[in-house]
Amino acid sequence: MNALWDAFMDFLPGNWDLFKEWVYWEFLLRGLWISVKIAFFAIILSILVGTIMAVGRLAPAPIVRFLATTYIEVFRASPVLLLMFFVFFGAGRFSTEWATDVPILAYFVDDVTGDLTPEASMIVALTLYNSAVVAEIMRAGILSISKGVIEASRTVGLTYLQSMRYIAVPIAFRRMAPGLVSQLITLFKDTSLASLITVLELARRGRILYDDFKFQDSTVPIILVVALMYFIPNYMLSLLAARLERGPDQRARRDAGLTAAEAQSISGG
Repeated sequence: MNALWDAFMDFLPGNWDLFKEWVYWEFLLRGLWISVKIAFFAIILSILVGTIMAVGRLAPAPIVRFLATTYIEVFRASPVLLLMFFVFFGAGRFSTEWATDVPILAYFVDDVTGDLTPEASMIVALTLYNSAVVAEIMRAGILSISKGVIEASRTVGLTYLQSMRYIAVPIAFRRMAPGLVSQLITLFKDTSLASLITVLELARRGRILYDDFKFQDSTVPIILVVALMYFIPNYMLSLLAARLERGPDQRARRDAGLTAAEAQSISGG
């Protein structure tokens, strides 16, 4: 097996001797794991906060609309890099030691200094920016829903929040799945900015390797491997978006062996 792997590496253009040793693959994979962790928390928080802000921007109460609109416009217009520096260098002015007693929040706080860790700072910065963008994507999805659907839900006794929770938001998620995933893919790639605040994520580890004098003739192979490691998670997100976009109705018709025309003729009588 090792002989086949060595032969494959020798076949590739460039100097790939670096990647014949597992230690360097492990070094980059550890960086990929850090990037995935940052992206995972930022994606969950961005979707959660973004959905709340989208619903808030469409709320009947003017004060709620004002607060949600202010949040969206301020952070959507701010560069991720600037937000990252603001959180990383500015969070130290606020006491976060209390978070060490909370199991989930303790991950984001340094045990020694009591400040936010660099990884946590990047998660917060990505969440602030991307939640604002996600809010606008979700708002567009909600506005694309027929007013009759929302009005019908209100006539059966649902409140505004219940209509959003059970009717509007699920439909908007399905309709806006491609746009959401495109933004989340951008979010994952933006994790490379964390290298500027000492986080040893994937891009930073790749640079450490090709900055080493003994690997100076392996720069292109290193960049290609790092690019591939970014591509795989992003491609998985694209597959998820395609699956969500199809929706349960289309999957049900596919499983039943019905074409769209057949399904329409059946529904039309």
